[in-house]
Amino acid sequence: MNHAPKIKLLSFDLDDTLWPCRPTIMSAEQKLYEWMAQHVPEITERFDSKALRTHRMAFLQQRQDLAHDMSALRIESLHALATEMKLDSGWVQSAFEVFYQARQQVTLYDDVAPVLDALKQQYRMSALTNGNASIYETGVSHWFEFSVSAAEVGYQKPHPQFFETMLNRAGLAADEVLHIGDDPYRDIFGARDAGIRSVWLNRTGQSWPSEDYQAERNIETLSALPEILREMQAN
Repeated sequence: MNHAPKIKLLSFDLDDTLWPCRPTIMSAEQKLYEWMAQHVPEITERFDSKALRTHRMAFLQQRQDLAHDMSALRIESLHALATEMKLDSGWVQSAFEVFYQARQQVTLYDDVAPVLDALKQQYRMSALTNGNASIYETGVSHWFEFSVSAAEVGYQKPHPQFFETMLNRAGLAADEVLHIGDDPYRDIFGARDAGIRSVWLNRTGQSWPSEDYQAERNIETLSALPEILREMQAN
Protein backbone atom coordinates (compact mmCIF):
# COMPACT_ATOMS: atom_id res chain seq x y z
CA MET A 1 0.00 0.00 0.00
CA ASN A 2 1.38 3.39 -1.03
CA HIS A 3 1.39 6.09 1.61
CA ALA A 4 1.31 9.78 0.76
CA PRO A 5 4.51 11.58 1.82
CA LYS A 6 4.36 13.31 5.18
CA ILE A 7 3.38 16.95 5.15
CA LYS A 8 6.23 19.15 6.32
CA LEU A 9 5.01 22.64 5.44
CA LEU A 10 1.62 24.32 5.56
CA SER A 11 1.10 27.27 3.23
CA PHE A 12 -1.71 29.68 4.00
CA ASP A 13 -3.44 32.28 1.89
CA LEU A 14 -3.94 35.55 3.81
CA ASP A 15 -6.94 37.67 2.71
CA ASP A 16 -10.26 35.96 3.49
CA THR A 17 -8.41 32.99 4.94
CA LEU A 18 -6.85 34.53 8.06
CA TRP A 19 -8.94 37.73 8.12
CA PRO A 20 -11.84 39.23 6.17
CA CYS A 21 -10.47 41.28 3.28
CA ARG A 22 -13.34 43.54 2.24
CA PRO A 23 -13.81 45.46 5.53
CA THR A 24 -10.04 45.96 5.73
CA ILE A 25 -9.85 47.45 2.23
CA MET A 26 -13.00 49.53 2.66
CA SER A 27 -11.64 51.03 5.88
CA ALA A 28 -8.28 51.77 4.24
CA GLU A 29 -9.97 53.41 1.25
CA GLN A 30 -12.06 55.56 3.58
CA LYS A 31 -8.92 56.73 5.42
CA LEU A 32 -7.31 57.49 2.06
CA TYR A 33 -10.39 59.44 0.94
CA GLU A 34 -10.37 61.50 4.14
CA TRP A 35 -6.66 62.23 3.64
CA MET A 36 -7.27 63.30 0.05
CA ALA A 37 -10.11 65.58 1.14
CA GLN A 38 -7.57 67.47 3.24
CA HIS A 39 -4.58 67.43 0.89
CA VAL A 40 -6.01 67.25 -2.65
CA PRO A 41 -9.60 68.48 -2.25
CA GLU A 42 -9.89 69.04 -6.00
CA ILE A 43 -10.23 65.26 -6.34
CA THR A 44 -12.77 64.63 -3.59
CA GLU A 45 -14.85 67.57 -4.81
CA ARG A 46 -15.19 65.77 -8.13
CA PHE A 47 -15.28 62.11 -7.01
CA ASP A 48 -17.03 60.45 -4.11
CA SER A 49 -15.38 57.32 -2.70
CA LYS A 50 -17.44 54.98 -4.87
CA ALA A 51 -16.56 56.90 -8.02
CA LEU A 52 -12.87 56.75 -7.12
CA ARG A 53 -13.11 52.98 -6.76
CA THR A 54 -14.79 52.75 -10.16
CA HIS A 55 -12.04 54.93 -11.60
CA ARG A 56 -9.35 52.63 -10.20
CA MET A 57 -11.06 49.49 -11.50
CA ALA A 58 -11.23 51.02 -14.96
CA PHE A 59 -7.53 51.78 -14.70
CA LEU A 60 -6.84 48.13 -13.82
CA GLN A 61 -8.56 47.03 -17.01
CA GLN A 62 -6.14 49.23 -18.96
CA ARG A 63 -3.07 48.08 -17.00
CA GLN A 64 -3.29 44.32 -16.76
CA ASP A 65 0.50 44.34 -16.71
CA LEU A 66 0.22 45.53 -13.09
CA ALA A 67 -2.43 43.01 -12.00
CA HIS A 68 0.15 41.06 -10.00
CA ASP A 69 1.28 44.11 -7.99
CA MET A 70 -1.50 45.75 -6.00
CA SER A 71 0.78 48.44 -4.59
CA ALA A 72 2.16 49.49 -7.98
CA LEU A 73 -1.34 49.40 -9.43
CA ARG A 74 -2.73 51.70 -6.76
CA ILE A 75 0.22 54.11 -7.01
CA GLU A 76 -0.04 54.29 -10.79
CA SER A 77 -3.81 54.79 -10.61
CA LEU A 78 -3.22 57.79 -8.33
CA HIS A 79 -0.65 59.17 -10.79
CA ALA A 80 -3.19 58.74 -13.59
CA LEU A 81 -5.76 60.55 -11.49
CA ALA A 82 -3.36 63.43 -10.90
CA THR A 83 -2.68 63.67 -14.62
CA GLU A 84 -6.39 63.58 -15.44
CA MET A 85 -7.06 66.35 -12.91
CA LYS A 86 -4.01 68.34 -14.14
CA LEU A 87 -2.50 68.24 -10.65
CA ASP A 88 1.08 67.92 -9.53
CA SER A 89 1.67 64.33 -8.40
CA GLY A 90 3.88 65.11 -5.40
CA TRP A 91 1.11 63.93 -3.06
CA VAL A 92 0.80 60.44 -4.55
CA GLN A 93 3.38 58.56 -2.48
CA SER A 94 2.10 60.05 0.77
CA ALA A 95 -1.45 59.15 -0.18
CA PHE A 96 -0.44 55.59 -0.94
CA GLU A 97 1.34 55.26 2.42
CA VAL A 98 -1.87 56.31 4.19
CA PHE A 99 -3.75 53.57 2.36
CA TYR A 100 -1.00 50.97 2.77
CA GLN A 101 -0.65 51.38 6.52
CA ALA A 102 -4.42 51.25 6.99
CA ARG A 103 -4.61 48.19 4.75
CA GLN A 104 -2.38 46.33 7.22
CA GLN A 105 -4.82 46.87 10.12
CA VAL A 106 -6.52 43.49 9.98
CA THR A 107 -8.81 41.68 12.39
CA LEU A 108 -8.09 37.97 12.48
CA TYR A 109 -10.91 35.46 12.40
CA ASP A 110 -11.39 34.04 15.89
CA ASP A 111 -10.11 30.58 14.93
CA VAL A 112 -6.78 31.77 13.51
CA ALA A 113 -4.54 32.41 16.53
CA PRO A 114 -5.29 29.22 18.51
CA VAL A 115 -4.95 27.00 15.44
CA LEU A 116 -1.74 28.55 14.13
CA ASP A 117 -0.23 28.59 17.63
CA ALA A 118 -0.82 24.84 17.84
CA LEU A 119 0.28 23.99 14.30
CA LYS A 120 3.49 25.99 14.59
CA GLN A 121 4.69 23.44 17.14
CA GLN A 122 4.56 20.69 14.53
CA TYR A 123 4.94 22.23 11.08
CA ARG A 124 6.87 24.74 9.09
CA MET A 125 4.47 27.40 7.80
CA SER A 126 4.47 29.96 4.99
CA ALA A 127 2.10 32.66 3.78
CA LEU A 128 1.08 33.23 0.16
CA THR A 129 -0.75 36.30 -1.09
CA ASN A 130 -1.86 37.91 -4.33
CA GLY A 131 -2.41 41.16 -2.46
CA ASN A 132 -0.15 43.63 -0.66
CA ALA A 133 -0.73 42.56 2.92
CA SER A 134 2.58 42.17 4.75
CA ILE A 135 2.99 39.42 7.34
CA TYR A 136 5.17 41.86 9.29
CA GLU A 137 2.87 44.88 9.14
CA THR A 138 -0.23 42.81 9.90
CA GLY A 139 1.43 41.24 12.94
CA VAL A 140 1.32 37.59 11.84
CA SER A 141 4.98 37.05 10.98
CA HIS A 142 5.68 35.07 14.17
CA TRP A 143 3.75 32.16 12.69
CA PHE A 144 5.47 32.07 9.32
CA GLU A 145 8.93 31.09 8.22
CA PHE A 146 8.55 33.17 5.05
CA SER A 147 5.98 34.71 2.73
CA VAL A 148 5.57 34.84 -1.05
CA SER A 149 3.70 37.65 -2.81
CA ALA A 150 2.51 38.03 -6.37
CA ALA A 151 4.46 41.29 -6.64
CA GLU A 152 7.79 39.56 -6.04
CA VAL A 153 7.01 36.53 -8.23
CA GLY A 154 5.60 38.55 -11.12
CA TYR A 155 2.52 36.31 -11.32
CA GLN A 156 -0.61 35.86 -9.25
CA LYS A 157 -1.91 32.58 -7.95
CA PRO A 158 -2.95 30.28 -9.61
CA HIS A 159 0.12 30.57 -11.86
CA PRO A 160 2.42 27.58 -11.23
CA GLN A 161 5.44 29.89 -10.88
CA PHE A 162 3.89 31.29 -7.71
CA PHE A 163 3.76 27.89 -6.04
CA GLU A 164 7.11 26.85 -7.48
CA THR A 165 8.67 29.92 -5.86
CA MET A 166 7.28 28.78 -2.53
CA LEU A 167 8.59 25.23 -3.00
CA ASN A 168 12.04 26.47 -3.98
CA ARG A 169 12.21 28.75 -0.97
CA ALA A 170 11.13 25.94 1.34
CA GLY A 171 13.46 23.41 -0.28
CA LEU A 172 10.63 20.87 -0.41
CA ALA A 173 8.87 18.71 -2.96
CA ALA A 174 5.27 19.51 -3.88
CA ASP A 175 3.93 16.42 -2.10
CA GLU A 176 5.46 17.58 1.20
CA VAL A 177 3.28 20.71 1.28
CA LEU A 178 -0.38 21.33 2.06
CA HIS A 179 -1.94 24.62 0.96
CA ILE A 180 -4.93 26.13 2.76
CA GLY A 181 -6.98 28.88 1.11
CA ASP A 182 -10.45 30.27 0.51
CA ASP A 183 -10.43 30.74 -3.26
CA PRO A 184 -11.27 27.64 -5.35
CA TYR A 185 -9.57 28.97 -8.45
CA ARG A 186 -6.51 30.80 -7.11
CA ASP A 187 -5.78 28.57 -4.16
CA ILE A 188 -7.13 25.10 -4.83
CA PHE A 189 -6.77 24.83 -8.63
CA GLY A 190 -3.44 26.64 -8.42
CA ALA A 191 -2.10 24.20 -5.85
CA ARG A 192 -3.36 21.25 -7.89
CA ASP A 193 -1.56 22.45 -11.01
CA ALA A 194 1.67 22.63 -8.99
CA GLY A 195 1.16 19.11 -7.60
CA ILE A 196 0.36 20.39 -4.09
CA ARG A 197 -2.39 18.97 -1.90
CA SER A 198 -4.90 21.48 -0.57
CA VAL A 199 -7.66 22.21 1.91
CA TRP A 200 -10.47 24.53 0.87
CA LEU A 201 -11.47 26.85 3.71
CA ASN A 202 -15.08 27.63 2.81
CA ARG A 203 -16.14 30.08 5.51
CA THR A 204 -19.06 31.48 3.51
CA GLY A 205 -20.83 28.30 2.41
CA GLN A 206 -20.05 28.58 -1.29
CA SER A 207 -20.87 25.82 -3.73
CA TRP A 208 -17.83 24.09 -5.16
CA PRO A 209 -17.48 25.38 -8.74
CA SER A 210 -16.04 22.31 -10.48
CA GLU A 211 -17.16 18.74 -11.12
CA ASP A 212 -13.71 17.74 -12.34
CA TYR A 213 -11.61 18.39 -9.27
CA GLN A 214 -12.01 18.58 -5.51
CA ALA A 215 -9.70 19.83 -2.79
CA GLU A 216 -8.25 17.14 -0.53
CA ARG A 217 -10.65 18.34 2.16
CA ASN A 218 -13.26 21.07 2.59
CA ILE A 219 -13.64 22.83 5.94
CA GLU A 220 -15.80 25.69 7.18
CA THR A 221 -13.53 26.75 10.03
CA LEU A 222 -9.79 26.62 10.56
CA SER A 223 -10.46 24.80 13.82
CA ALA A 224 -11.09 21.65 11.78
CA LEU A 225 -7.60 21.68 10.26
CA PRO A 226 -5.56 20.01 13.05
CA GLU A 227 -7.76 16.90 13.04
CA ILE A 228 -7.63 16.71 9.26
CA LEU A 229 -3.86 16.89 9.41
CA ARG A 230 -3.76 14.06 11.93
CA GLU A 231 -5.86 11.93 9.58
CA MET A 232 -3.78 12.81 6.53
CA GLN A 233 -0.50 12.12 8.30
CA ALA A 234 -1.76 8.75 9.53
CA ASN A 235 -2.55 7.51 6.01
